[in-house]
Amino acid sequence: MKLHDQAMDEDYLSVEFDKAEKKLKDALKRCEKNACTKPVIGKLHIALGTVYGGGNKLDQAKAQFVLALQADPKAALIDALTTPELAQAFKDAQKEAQAGGKAGAEAAPGEGGGKPPARIAEGDVSHTPVAEQAVNTPVPVYIEIPEEIDASKATLRYKPFGSQKWKSLEMGRVGDGFGVEVPCEDVTTTGDIRYYIILRDEAGDPVGTAGSLKAPHRVPIRNEIETEPSLPGQEPPKRCAAKEDCPPGLPGCPEAGGKRGDKGWGASCDETTECQSGLVCLNGTCEQGAEGGEAGGAAAGKGNRNVIGLWGQLDLLLIRGTDYVCSGSDAAYACFYPGGEGKQFYGEPIDLPGTNGVKGGLGVAGARVMVSYDRQLFSNLPLLAGVRLGFAFGGSPTSEGAPTTWVGDDRSNPHLQALSFMPIHAELRATYFLLGDRIVEKGGFRPYVFLSPIGLAQVNASVPVDVCDRRNDEGGLQSGIGSNRCPADSRFVEDLDAYQITGLNFTGAGAGVIYGITPNLGVSAELKLMLMWPTLGLVVAPTIGPVFGF
Repeated sequence: MKLHDQAMDEDYLSVEFDKAEKKLKDALKRCEKNACTKPVIGKLHIALGTVYGGGNKLDQAKAQFVLALQADPKAALIDALTTPELAQAFKDAQKEAQAGGKAGAEAAPGEGGGKPPARIAEGDVSHTPVAEQAVNTPVPVYIEIPEEIDASKATLRYKPFGSQKWKSLEMGRVGDGFGVEVPCEDVTTTGDIRYYIILRDEAGDPVGTAGSLKAPHRVPIRNEIETEPSLPGQEPPKRCAAKEDCPPGLPGCPEAGGKRGDKGWGASCDETTECQSGLVCLNGTCEQGAEGGEAGGAAAGKGNRNVIGLWGQLDLLLIRGTDYVCSGSDAAYACFYPGGEGKQFYGEPIDLPGTNGVKGGLGVAGARVMVSYDRQLFSNLPLLAGVRLGFAFGGSPTSEGAPTTWVGDDRSNPHLQALSFMPIHAELRATYFLLGDRIVEKGGFRPYVFLSPIGLAQVNASVPVDVCDRRNDEGGLQSGIGSNRCPADSRFVEDLDAYQITGLNFTGAGAGVIYGITPNLGVSAELKLMLMWPTLGLVVAPTIGPVFGF
């Protein structure tokens, strides 16, 4: 019966016939296993036939009515949901059931179900909603039951302003009718609360309605009201504390010491103060402000439009495999002796397999810290432009000495002294958020993509390399040294640091996500690719840091 109520009170009234059909068929299957009583089986078949009728499947509806009458000869249509077409299908089913015929399934002859009751029109019970209610105050709803309607239960179906879903509340006995209060959590903003009421008898069958899904009653929610409504014989409900303060200056909030107007959503306006609280004047029309609502859309003006951040970035350089890295012939490489003292290698490596070359792969090039500022450019488009400034750690050492002049040889020294590593980082950034209405959203993930069309940075990573050097530290030629790896006219130099030099400019792109800890504070993680130029290189840069929206 719970499945029955969900199917008819929620899915059917929401015109979701497929969901209602599935629940009712599930209920009938459970009856096969649990030996439900005949009245219950009859009621389920009546409901399933009603669903088929709502979808204009009258032959299937008639078949279900026959099964209902065969299970329970007293089965009857649901008064409030009966149409002339369903009533005729039910009459035909009565004749077939009395004649012992078949309607979609084999069944024993049943007794006549009696004349179907007359249809009670949708929204037939008279009801007057309260004139208005204040924000953050429960809304009293009361319905007086006419004597000719035998109602034992009443259900309030309501939809708060801005919500996409209908909610349900069971109404309690109050005087000569039923009453209930819509809770504060659904009265947090100005706008209309919509609702209708379903009355049921002791068996749970609908016997009347006040309002309907398509034509619900409405109660305006305002910041200020003239009279305080209440249920009969009770005190007016007390105002609840607002869940969040509305600071002056935030879109949709009143200015300090000022009052908001009474123009609702869609009304023409010149200033935000003319609109009701929760609305802003946008393009000459009162529209939804910071918290969203029936205005809908991904209006990026909802929430914060400025974001600052503090970032930590790891630089991973894709080192290209090559030979002759310490020969001075490749401007993208500079070799240093190990130890970090800045002593650059100016020797003359000989061409020997297994030396003076590196294999490709990712190498840790250092890290950098940055601060950022981004600004949303348009109120209805989640596109931001910004800048990042920072300082890099690591890179290559600063060369402490100029190249040694070679003597005793007619060739000039090919090495150039390596320039100092540039630690400054600067970039321009364009960011586009993919989902949601806010840049930082509490408890939510906000993915984004970005492009850095131009930036200033240098990324240098080292790889160990061995060489057989024909020169001594003074630049003269070696003689009679050799080793198990090098010829006699060279010396073995082990574990030189060959730095690949890239930059000083770059173009970058990537994607990231912000997780909101509060409506203003979040943590962002992103992955960036940096194409370094004019000295080419590709950098993979994972980045993480806190961000703050305002």
